[in-house]
Amino acid sequence: MDLSLSGKQIIVMGGSRGLGRAVAEALREEGAAVLLASRTAPTPREGACPWSELDTGDRSSIERFIDTMPWERVDGLFVNTGGPRPGKFDDLADNDWQAAFTSLLWGPVLLIKGLAPMMAPGSSILFNTSSSIKMPIDSLLLSNVMRPAVAALAKSLSIEMAERQIRVNVIAPGRIATERVKELDQYRALQDQKPLDAIESQAASRIPVGRYGAPREFGKAAAFLLSPASSYITGASLFVDGGQTRAL
Repeated sequence: MDLSLSGKQIIVMGGSRGLGRAVAEALREEGAAVLLASRTAPTPREGACPWSELDTGDRSSIERFIDTMPWERVDGLFVNTGGPRPGKFDDLADNDWQAAFTSLLWGPVLLIKGLAPMMAPGSSILFNTSSSIKMPIDSLLLSNVMRPAVAALAKSLSIEMAERQIRVNVIAPGRIATERVKELDQYRALQDQKPLDAIESQAASRIPVGRYGAPREFGKAAAFLLSPASSYITGASLFVDGGQTRAL
């Protein structure tokens, strides 16, 4: 399928590693121009893409990013803020809650406000969330609270921006084999006092397809939702999780 991405200009947040990197690579393979936006500079592997520093937890960083944008037109935005600190209710301090809200919700709101005037009809915004928007995940309380709020923001924006022909969707990964998921598995292994491979085997056993997803599989799904090939899809949430989320 031709995704009609050739010549499109798409910002990929968190593109220096993990899911953001996979999305950037999928978009580049389809001919899109990609601007990486992250707190840390990309490794040489992503050196072919221009990069701008962006920290959604810092308002001044967001303002600098918008003011120094190398493009006058934005055709797509992959909103990818990374996961908040793991922990249960009693593990989390006040500043953990504030940091999660600022980074996952308020920062993207400010960013979209600044970029919206550059987005023409046919543009697409895709929020990366988590399967926690449907089913709470043990020991990820901040994600369980903040991610559904992000999904509600996306749904509301999809309605308000429809008159400008700007589509807004959500993509929700399950257990994709990234550094972040490895870190969460290590956290669970420490909490449960079990070997890491036992935690990974247990997690895989709860996924109907029987394995973790590959970043490339996620990247291709995100590229489709960001592309003109999905021109009649807005306000939707796509779960890329091997069937793990059982909620309707």
